[in-house]
Amino acid sequence: MEGVSVRVAAAVVVLACLTMNLSILPTSGQTLTEFFKPGVLDQCCLLGMQWSNSSRRCSGYPGPVRGIDPASQGACMSVIEVCCLKQIQLDMCESGKRTALDRQLCAVRDSDAGAEQFRECCHCCQMGVASRIQSSSCDAPSLGEPCDSKFVECCSGRPSSNFTIPGLSGDKNNPSDEPDSSNSNSNTAHNNTNDMKDTGDDVNECEIFPGMVCSHLCVDQPKGFYCDCPSGFEMSDDKRTCTFVESSEELDCTTNNACEQRCTTRTSGRSECVCYEGYRLNEDARTCTDIDECTEGTYRCSPSQSCINTKGGYSCLAADCPDGTTRNPRTGQCETDNACLSGFAYNSISRRCEDIDECTVEQHTCRGRSEVCRNLNGTFTCDCEEGFERNRTRACQDINECALGYDDCKVGERCENSHGGFSCRRIHHCGTGYTLDEASQSCVDIDECSIGTHNCAGGFVCQNMQGSFRCVPKECPVGSRFNPGTGECQRINCRRGFKPSRSGSCVDMDECTENTHRCQRHQQCINTAGSYRCRSLVNCPPGYEPTSNSGCQDINECTSNKHRCSGDQECVNRQGSYFCQCPRGFRHDASGRCIDVNECSYGAAICPSTSRCVNTVGSYKCECNDGFISDESGGCLDIDECLADNICQHKCRNVQGSFFCTCNRGYQLREDKRSCEDIDECTQFRGVGGRGGVCGGRCINKPGSYRCECPEGWRLKRDGRSCEDIDECQENIAFCPQQDSICINTRGNYKCPVVRCPEGFAKTTATGPQNSIRCKRVEMDCPECRRGLLSRSYNFLTFPSNVLVPAPLFSMTGARDPDKSYTWRLNLLSARPLKAGILPAHVSNFKLEESLDQAVVSLSSRVEGPQDVELRLDMNITSFYSGFEGVAESRIYLYITEDGAGR
Repeated sequence: MEGVSVRVAAAVVVLACLTMNLSILPTSGQTLTEFFKPGVLDQCCLLGMQWSNSSRRCSGYPGPVRGIDPASQGACMSVIEVCCLKQIQLDMCESGKRTALDRQLCAVRDSDAGAEQFRECCHCCQMGVASRIQSSSCDAPSLGEPCDSKFVECCSGRPSSNFTIPGLSGDKNNPSDEPDSSNSNSNTAHNNTNDMKDTGDDVNECEIFPGMVCSHLCVDQPKGFYCDCPSGFEMSDDKRTCTFVESSEELDCTTNNACEQRCTTRTSGRSECVCYEGYRLNEDARTCTDIDECTEGTYRCSPSQSCINTKGGYSCLAADCPDGTTRNPRTGQCETDNACLSGFAYNSISRRCEDIDECTVEQHTCRGRSEVCRNLNGTFTCDCEEGFERNRTRACQDINECALGYDDCKVGERCENSHGGFSCRRIHHCGTGYTLDEASQSCVDIDECSIGTHNCAGGFVCQNMQGSFRCVPKECPVGSRFNPGTGECQRINCRRGFKPSRSGSCVDMDECTENTHRCQRHQQCINTAGSYRCRSLVNCPPGYEPTSNSGCQDINECTSNKHRCSGDQECVNRQGSYFCQCPRGFRHDASGRCIDVNECSYGAAICPSTSRCVNTVGSYKCECNDGFISDESGGCLDIDECLADNICQHKCRNVQGSFFCTCNRGYQLREDKRSCEDIDECTQFRGVGGRGGVCGGRCINKPGSYRCECPEGWRLKRDGRSCEDIDECQENIAFCPQQDSICINTRGNYKCPVVRCPEGFAKTTATGPQNSIRCKRVEMDCPECRRGLLSRSYNFLTFPSNVLVPAPLFSMTGARDPDKSYTWRLNLLSARPLKAGILPAHVSNFKLEESLDQAVVSLSSRVEGPQDVELRLDMNITSFYSGFEGVAESRIYLYITEDGAGR
């Protein structure tokens, strides 16, 4: 492609020749026109633009370039790198602008190519949007390009006419830069130009509207632009859209690239089209379509966010809840936020429940003498005033700080108690410089200056201090300091550039603010210590410095030793910059240092799989892995280590490149991985606290095995490992000698409690899993019988001390009669530990849960065993018609054992 594209490419090549590899410059007697053959610039620059999609560093293009003369290969590689860098900068600038318009953060990794252009265009666009919102001026802020252009575009909403491609020089109004209309090699003739009206200032439509004015290639002109198509496409009638042309010619990334995005060449030599991340290849195997991750459900947004599809990706935006609701951070659902708990009230402004200060709104009950209200979150509490404490009647009484030793009287003071406080009376003299204040009983300072008892000499002023005074020299006027010997002020003589201060020292004279400098009108005065300097106001870009005629010239960092190249790098100067070049056989790492090219990193195919690649400076070598030996022909053979005598104590297994030893059943390898030792199953598989191992009871280790035994009261199960409790009651091996005793099985033992009914009561049948026996009153006719104890049940439960809490123990239910009501009361009758060091149970270890006709007793906290606990649960029965009818009593006997042995 020639025409205007030749003008652009030519500018790039000239820039590349001046700023990059100096080895591509024409030799003596060779002109720039003779150096490149026709079409070389176009082809190389187009390859560089395409290469920007594959390499974000624009280096390492896989040369040589097909169709380019060997003498021009070096120049073509430089053009490819320059065009690639410029394309990345333009793309990143436009991406920064879109990021700002999408109201997103201007965030990009510093290591990304074009990161500076992304941030500059994004921040300048944000300033333009802010200026538009504030109805401020949309004039360019004069911060330089491309910032000024992006500011104007985002502020006014119209394209700017000032932005030019960074790094490309040349006057577009110069007739010599116009495209040659006689050249017909381009896919689009010159009459395809979309001419713009002559406004006196050129507009780069291709740069301002990337991907919008042309479907593929946009070429800018001084008075407009025109669209062009790559090879394999043709221009439609609208002169802007390119359509794919079916061709029998095979796809080739270099000579016949018909791919819309990326073209890659496989190791087999076949070329194929590849799409960018976030796109999918169409059926024509040439064009790409954006993947809608939101519709296809492949996005990764949190439940509180909504998915918004973008070109080549997607964004996660916060989804707002309706008014009056708040998103629950745990469930992600919108919930009504005006339902508050007791002690809280709904704030319609903050839309949340806030604590009610009962003390401030007088909704508390702290009315006692010397009581004060203290607010808590959701409630309040009543405290005593300072100096008071609660007595046995819960009333606030005075604290005698003196008697209790709570006072803070110092040595030499005596404590005197008062209502709600105390006072300290001084009993010793205050000392020199102080006098006693009778009202406060404290020592106050004597002002020697006011009463005239000081001894300050002439020229000094008396200044009072605690317990004393000091003589301060009088204040001298500016330009002099006090002489303590004479008591007079003496003049201060400062060196040039300094002047006296009020403190008597010499300070710097600011010639800039005092207008005593000699800087010119185009210079700025900058104050320094004892002098000043003049800085030119000419604003030169980075890499340039002002000249004497207010111009800018390039800084040669290489000759001026301002570069940062290391000793093994060569500094190459560029216009406005420089770069560090590594010697042959080395490359730059991420930090810019030169490192050796590691051929071993190119893949495992360099060396056989049984060997490893060893990198050397400028080369590499293959060494056999451990366990292999060279076959003297470039390969490696496995060594069968098991053929050696006594290499393993029990069994040896050979594997490729190594071997391993195994042991017989019941044995394990020692740390040397060769000899075997017996596995002590009893200790190796023992759980926390000695439980949870291979045995439910006691484990006895044997060579290559183990044996399990159970404690007294337990027997071994058929599996030979677990222990089960022996139910002495069920198997009739328990001995309960007394007549009224019953047998209650416990873990590892049994109990024989004696159950006798009170006089006038008779036993009912003992049934149920809770081992319950009920005593019911025989006669119910007498009035005192109906108002006293109606029934008593005896309930026996056993469980280990490590039972999971909370655990329900016992429930008591009354008759479901709407005319009756019930109340319950739980009492701890006794708690008898059966082993020293066991804490007896407390009523707080149990919890009573009541409903209309039922009460449930639960174990709320762990009780140590072994111990026997007796509880009493009373159910008071009241009739709506006849009043109180009597009490139904339940005795609950708990036999708490130690942690069980069975599993």
